[in-house]
Amino acid sequence: MPTAAHPDGGGAPTIPRESTSDILRRLQAERGAAGAGAALAFDADGTLWAGDVGIDLFEAFLAGRRARPEAEAALRAEAEAFGVAAEGGAHEIASALYAAFVAERYPEDRAFAMMAWAFAGWREDELAGLVDSVLEEKGHAGRIRPALLPILEWARSNGAPVFVVSASPRFVIERAVAPLGIAPERIAAMTPAVRQGRIAPELGAPATYGEGKTRALERIFPELAVLAAFGDSAYDAALLRTARVPVAVSPSPKLLAVAASIPGLLLLDC
Repeated sequence: MPTAAHPDGGGAPTIPRESTSDILRRLQAERGAAGAGAALAFDADGTLWAGDVGIDLFEAFLAGRRARPEAEAALRAEAEAFGVAAEGGAHEIASALYAAFVAERYPEDRAFAMMAWAFAGWREDELAGLVDSVLEEKGHAGRIRPALLPILEWARSNGAPVFVVSASPRFVIERAVAPLGIAPERIAAMTPAVRQGRIAPELGAPATYGEGKTRALERIFPELAVLAAFGDSAYDAALLRTARVPVAVSPSPKLLAVAASIPGLLLLDC
């Protein structure tokens, strides 16, 4: 069986590289041991599709200077907490925080949460319009990974529930996975609070990052019987460890660096 070398080289472990058909055979073989109600859990960005719809949306948000005064105080407090120079109003502070994130001077977990609640002041219906325009502009439908479509079809045919756990804002993930037939109640993502129909400048649910992904999955799927999990980032590692069949999809170098900590990790050839 082909393998993908671990970046450490030498005697470091290798990751078996498998085709979609190989993964399907494993799912069928493991399903009995996992239980009839065992689920498939997917990260979204970089896994179900190439690219990152949360980043796409936030960059469009900044490009259009769409930050509103309702977000300013929380953005300023966030910048001060992480030593990010922040002058001006909501747009300037949000831009400074994003630049710090890109430069790895602002932690990913806080940045991904901020990218959800920074839409403070927006109504949910107008936000849906922006999301749809960004997904269309970025050609989202064409970025969905074909190698995963037979796996999703297998899940539907066999009655295996499919969950998506993402660190992107819930309001973009819901619309991005809708063409795949994944219901909103089976999604866990960064969820801002909503008050009187408008986004508030804070999360309304715990963050879905790292170990938080597993906790979020357990909240919407208390059995936490995971037949297979699919991810591309190091912060998907905890989610991958819950599965009988953990699968790396176009893995980042940081995920490859922690591959040895995920028993049985496979690499989907896509």
